[in-house]
Amino acid sequence: MPNQYRDPYIVRHMAPFRIDGLAIPYAEFVPRLYNFCMELGFRKGLIMPSRAFCSDENQGLPIILLTKHFGTFPFNHGRVGGIVATDRHLPHSHHGEDAVIVQASHVGYDPETGKYGTYRRPQMAGNCISLSCGKLSHVISPYVEQYQFAQRRIFLHRDEKNRCLITVKNSFVDFDSHPVKNGLVLRLPKIVQEDEYGVIRPLAAASTSQTYEVSEEFRKRFEVIGYQWKSGEGESIGDLLTADLFFFREDFHETDEYLLLERNLIEFMPDIVSSKNPSLRAAKINIQLEFARVTESIRRGNEYDGKNLLYIAGLNLDISEYNNYLATTYFVPWAAHIQLRDSASAAEYSHPLEQEALFAKLMAQSKENKAQVDLKENIQRMLESPHFDIRAPK
Repeated sequence: MPNQYRDPYIVRHMAPFRIDGLAIPYAEFVPRLYNFCMELGFRKGLIMPSRAFCSDENQGLPIILLTKHFGTFPFNHGRVGGIVATDRHLPHSHHGEDAVIVQASHVGYDPETGKYGTYRRPQMAGNCISLSCGKLSHVISPYVEQYQFAQRRIFLHRDEKNRCLITVKNSFVDFDSHPVKNGLVLRLPKIVQEDEYGVIRPLAAASTSQTYEVSEEFRKRFEVIGYQWKSGEGESIGDLLTADLFFFREDFHETDEYLLLERNLIEFMPDIVSSKNPSLRAAKINIQLEFARVTESIRRGNEYDGKNLLYIAGLNLDISEYNNYLATTYFVPWAAHIQLRDSASAAEYSHPLEQEALFAKLMAQSKENKAQVDLKENIQRMLESPHFDIRAPK
């Protein structure tokens, strides 16, 4: 009897991450965030904000607004790509009685075209448009290139016996005798027929490729979308190479502290590279995985014990100068972890605030913050302060 046993394959899905109708201009988001802190019982003048953003210049406006509304320059809690440095929880907690962490990956948005991923650099000569988050793009680009190559080098066709076939390069096939060590791997069991013994055998082989007959299930899947199989050499699979049909087996390209971003994304890379907006999809996934990781680090640690803490994660949308308006940034909230000194109030926030509930909480707050500081006045007072006679110790 054929061996029908298969190891279970456990799939993790990302939660739906909405953008439509949930983007808040930073000039409104930060005062609403401050007022939400006040509603939660945080203490005016004792809050230490922290940010986990990329180091790009287009993340400056959010930092300035956090300074203005919370009255102090925010602690730096992040690494490039919107990764949170969890080993900085302790030093952050020593800088304020109450704590706020704002974490965000970022992606450019063009309001004219509705496209994501690029940003115009005003400090570069000419009309310089580049990738909005270089680190995120750098991590995913090798995988995007491999995916696009596979789209061109996998062929669908029909033979003279009316069999539906797929021809693939050897380098995409995980042979028992020669598994793929680095690169894109087709999930052939989801695509082609097995024999009565559960073995996948090609109908034909060429110098660099194998040809298989597709399974009945795979053929019906293409029938549903109205695909017409072509005779002869057929045509490349193109956009029909969907995320569930392949995975990547790769040595990580990144090193040291930047490895975490690639490690976050690798499991979901097929979904990222096959999406219409890879950089946006990557940012959404990184935000979700980071929120789960950081929330776990806070709950398992004791750095914020006895403090009010609001940790909020979301997406920063960078918009270049547009129709004579200055460049700006919007925030799309994703989720929030809240812990409160008052145990009676804390029960309400034993679970994270999910996207819809968090957005509703923020929008219920006033966009006016009477406690905001006048940065221009404070700078002027600094300029008017006396010159101190500073000397080296004897």
